[in-house]
Amino acid sequence: GVVRIAVSANMAQHVIVPSLPALTAKHPGLIVDLQVSDALVDMSRDGIDIAIRTGSTQTEEVVAKRIGSHGRRLYASPAYVKKHGNPKHPDDLSAHRLITSSTTPRLNDWPFVIDGKHVVRPVHGHTRASTTAVTQAMLLAGLGICRVHDLIAAPLVKRGELVEVLAKFTDDQPVPVYAVMLPERHRLPKIKACVDFWATWLPGFAGA
Repeated sequence: GVVRIAVSANMAQHVIVPSLPALTAKHPGLIVDLQVSDALVDMSRDGIDIAIRTGSTQTEEVVAKRIGSHGRRLYASPAYVKKHGNPKHPDDLSAHRLITSSTTPRLNDWPFVIDGKHVVRPVHGHTRASTTAVTQAMLLAGLGICRVHDLIAAPLVKRGELVEVLAKFTDDQPVPVYAVMLPERHRLPKIKACVDFWATWLPGFAGA
């Protein structure tokens, strides 16, 4: 049957879509309908079976199953590092090009662990965008250093498209990833099949 899944653009492209070959091979009767938006959906009104959400899920009466976790870390493209060098300490970021969010200020507070202490550094991007998908496109284009989901970055690092920056200083502050369902639907076999699959698949993908 059809399973309608609400997911952000960045998560859809870099995490959920790569999972679909294995998911549909295991459950060939599934028809996966991705409803892609960075906005929070009304699951009942929009007919959503599963919403992929991170952090707090206390926005409505829902059933939430944890399927993994993610943190945010700093990355740059190999071309950027070749041209501008690799910062050795968070203080070095003042001499680098940075990519930040133009609409979500909290994403521009970059947390570090320096000399055993948790420190948050507010940063101001030389290039900015209103969505995480576009800031990541800027990152891949070599425009600067950006803080992005490690789940999304993992396969890009593996393919040599990104390199991690300031790894020993970064406080990634991991948060859970949930599959969120309406109470009256979460036991349906087609929905359970998807959620159980991701709960097994996602940790392995994150470790890629």
